[in-house]
Amino acid sequence: MTRIVDDLRHGWRMLRKTPVFTCVAVLTLALGIGANSAIFTLINAALLRPLPFPEPERLVLVWEDTSMFGLKDSPVAMGNYMEWRAQNRVFEEMGALERRSFRLTGRGEAQQIAGSVVTASLLRTLGTQPVLGRLFREDEDRPGTPKTVLLSDGFWRREFGGDPGILGRTARINDEPYTVAGVMPSGIRFPDNLNEIWVPAGASYDPRDFSDKGRHNAMVVARLKPGVSLARANEDIGAIARSLERQFPDSNAKVGAFVAPLREHLVADLRSILMVLAGAVGFVLLIACANIANLLLSRASNRRREMAIRAAIGASRSRIVRQLLTENLLLSGGGALCGLAIAVWGVKILATTLPAGISGISAVTVDGRVLAFTLAVSLLTGLLFGLAPAFELTRVDLHHTLKQGGAKQASAAGSRRIERVLVVSEVALAFMLAVGAALLMQSFAQLRGTDPGFQTTGILTMKTPLSRAQYRDQAKRSDFHRQVLERVGALPGVVSAGFTNGIPLVTKGDVHGFNIEGRPRLSGGVYSNANYRVVTPNYLATIGIPLREGRYLDTHDTPEAPLVALVNEALQRKFWAGEGALGKRFRFGSTSRWITIVGVVRDVKQAGLDQPSRPEMYLAAAQSPTWLGELAIRTKGNPKSLAAAVRREIRAVDQDVPVTDVRTMEEVLDREVFQRRAQMLLLAVFAALALLLASLGIYGVLAYLVARRTKEIGIRIALGASPRDVLVLVAGQGVGLSMAGIAAGAAGALVLAQVMSKLLFGIAATDGPTFVGVGVLLVAVASAASLIPARRAMRLDPNVALREE
Repeated sequence: MTRIVDDLRHGWRMLRKTPVFTCVAVLTLALGIGANSAIFTLINAALLRPLPFPEPERLVLVWEDTSMFGLKDSPVAMGNYMEWRAQNRVFEEMGALERRSFRLTGRGEAQQIAGSVVTASLLRTLGTQPVLGRLFREDEDRPGTPKTVLLSDGFWRREFGGDPGILGRTARINDEPYTVAGVMPSGIRFPDNLNEIWVPAGASYDPRDFSDKGRHNAMVVARLKPGVSLARANEDIGAIARSLERQFPDSNAKVGAFVAPLREHLVADLRSILMVLAGAVGFVLLIACANIANLLLSRASNRRREMAIRAAIGASRSRIVRQLLTENLLLSGGGALCGLAIAVWGVKILATTLPAGISGISAVTVDGRVLAFTLAVSLLTGLLFGLAPAFELTRVDLHHTLKQGGAKQASAAGSRRIERVLVVSEVALAFMLAVGAALLMQSFAQLRGTDPGFQTTGILTMKTPLSRAQYRDQAKRSDFHRQVLERVGALPGVVSAGFTNGIPLVTKGDVHGFNIEGRPRLSGGVYSNANYRVVTPNYLATIGIPLREGRYLDTHDTPEAPLVALVNEALQRKFWAGEGALGKRFRFGSTSRWITIVGVVRDVKQAGLDQPSRPEMYLAAAQSPTWLGELAIRTKGNPKSLAAAVRREIRAVDQDVPVTDVRTMEEVLDREVFQRRAQMLLLAVFAALALLLASLGIYGVLAYLVARRTKEIGIRIALGASPRDVLVLVAGQGVGLSMAGIAAGAAGALVLAQVMSKLLFGIAATDGPTFVGVGVLLVAVASAASLIPARRAMRLDPNVALREE
């Protein structure tokens, strides 16, 4: 123990003697270790930390498999859920939920809040308990029972001030009084972090909903029995699905079922990018270690006589190595402390790259596991960058070194090879990172430049959900829409406005099956399916979706008029290729009225800029019972400047209608690509840091080379070498090292690009111009880094250089 303390004291004194070296080394390590700790914090929160439920490894999701409709993990029909729950032999408990939006009134301005309709068994399945009150009872699944609600911790504190006497009080939700039954723990906001309340199924469903096998809208969570494997659970649920297909061919034809771990569902979109970022920061740390190793090798020449004296008076090689490694661990420890501070700050920024509403990873914090990781990384880096210089220093020739004349010559060959290998490795890693960042940048540019099929400038969007109790009558809903459109349309600066049930990129789903006149039907009476949107007459012109054939929907399309619809080009290509869709008819069921297609409009990117346009239809709002809750407004100037006036006009029609998600269409597009932008920026920052460190490595090696070869360069100049010859000699070595690094990194870059291929859009993972462009950039960086040492060599006075020795 005494020896360790002595080593630490001596190491601290040596580092204090070279403050510039120490500061540079600690800062370099802090950047590498801090970046790794920050990314590991995200990985820990998303992939490693257990979900906030008892025995989370037994929690699974049960999906319907509707591959025939192009969707494997499909929401579940409540009728199928009830059958699964009754017939399965592998689940200890099952529960179902449906995401909903609720209107909160009676507490100032009306609000829209996110919540879920849940069966009483859902929270028992998760194994969670409220901090106040009770869970739902089984009888609260039955329609007609008193309405109750469970509050999230955040909602309870925000709306009710954290009042512990909240139990038994009422909250006005959807214009009806709900009695507060309990408050959930702060870490529980399932199914996502946006969820504010839970209401029992009996408060929202009627008895027919529990047997309905055609409305697929539920998320089903199950807890496996102890010892039951995922494979066995899939066999059991698959057998039940096949049995239901035989019993109910009209609704369950080709509808399978499968089981998947809950964790996999929650982090599916994060795993790939987190792994790429982890690799990126790992590369940055390796480059930092290579730089420190080069600094230590440069510093070693000045300490060679010290090591020779230690060896001469009896210090063993292992004792000297231990002392040097102790100094290195002090450096890495200082880097770890500073890096931890960087990580704490960086986590706040990195957390914003997580998609909103992911359950179980809301607490992105530096915990014990992150601290242990940081400690392990600091120890590993201390050994990684310290071993080569330590062993190089112990390879001393006592005779030459103690004569004070052989230090440089003795170390030249060995240390020079190590330095060059380290620099080549740095450049190779930097090349790989830069290629990855360049591919993501181009992918983002391609995605953001994708034509969405509608206009984006000058459009304001918002949600205006109506009370289902007050607006149950369709005529009353139509009157609300008419009044709002008249008032908003009269505002200065407004060109047009329209309501819909799904603004592009905001509402991405809503699929409806339909039958085409004169064509055979599949089982269940459904011929095929398409996205459907219900719109008021001016909506399509407002949003800028151009008409290709026929006419737009207009005010003549009343409930009494023949039913009409528009279809997009994708639907026409799929079902009426070569003959056109105008005049064709379809209907939604065997007893519904026929709908005539009167127009064809352009395809739009409803489901995402990186998703192909799906077949889609547009129905007249006056002829459809669908609820419309999204408003689009085209303006002449800045759309946001009209937001307050539009809100005022809506409240003048009905002050209890909440106005939420007020955004321009440009903001909608920005939110759509937000995660890709964050990923691109992060990788770009790490790539830039890698390039900087690699250039510093090249600079350091060449600067030391010039200092070490002063006599040689002086002789060359004395013998007639021109400044240009010296420039080529020195800078050529830097460019040569970078070229070797690029060659070494090319294969790794190809592998990395393939790993990243799922993150790319509109560009090949092996894009040749990208590889060439990054290579040219690295050569330019290496040339710039070589310029300062080269110019210093060009200005050498041969008389001074020849007197050096």
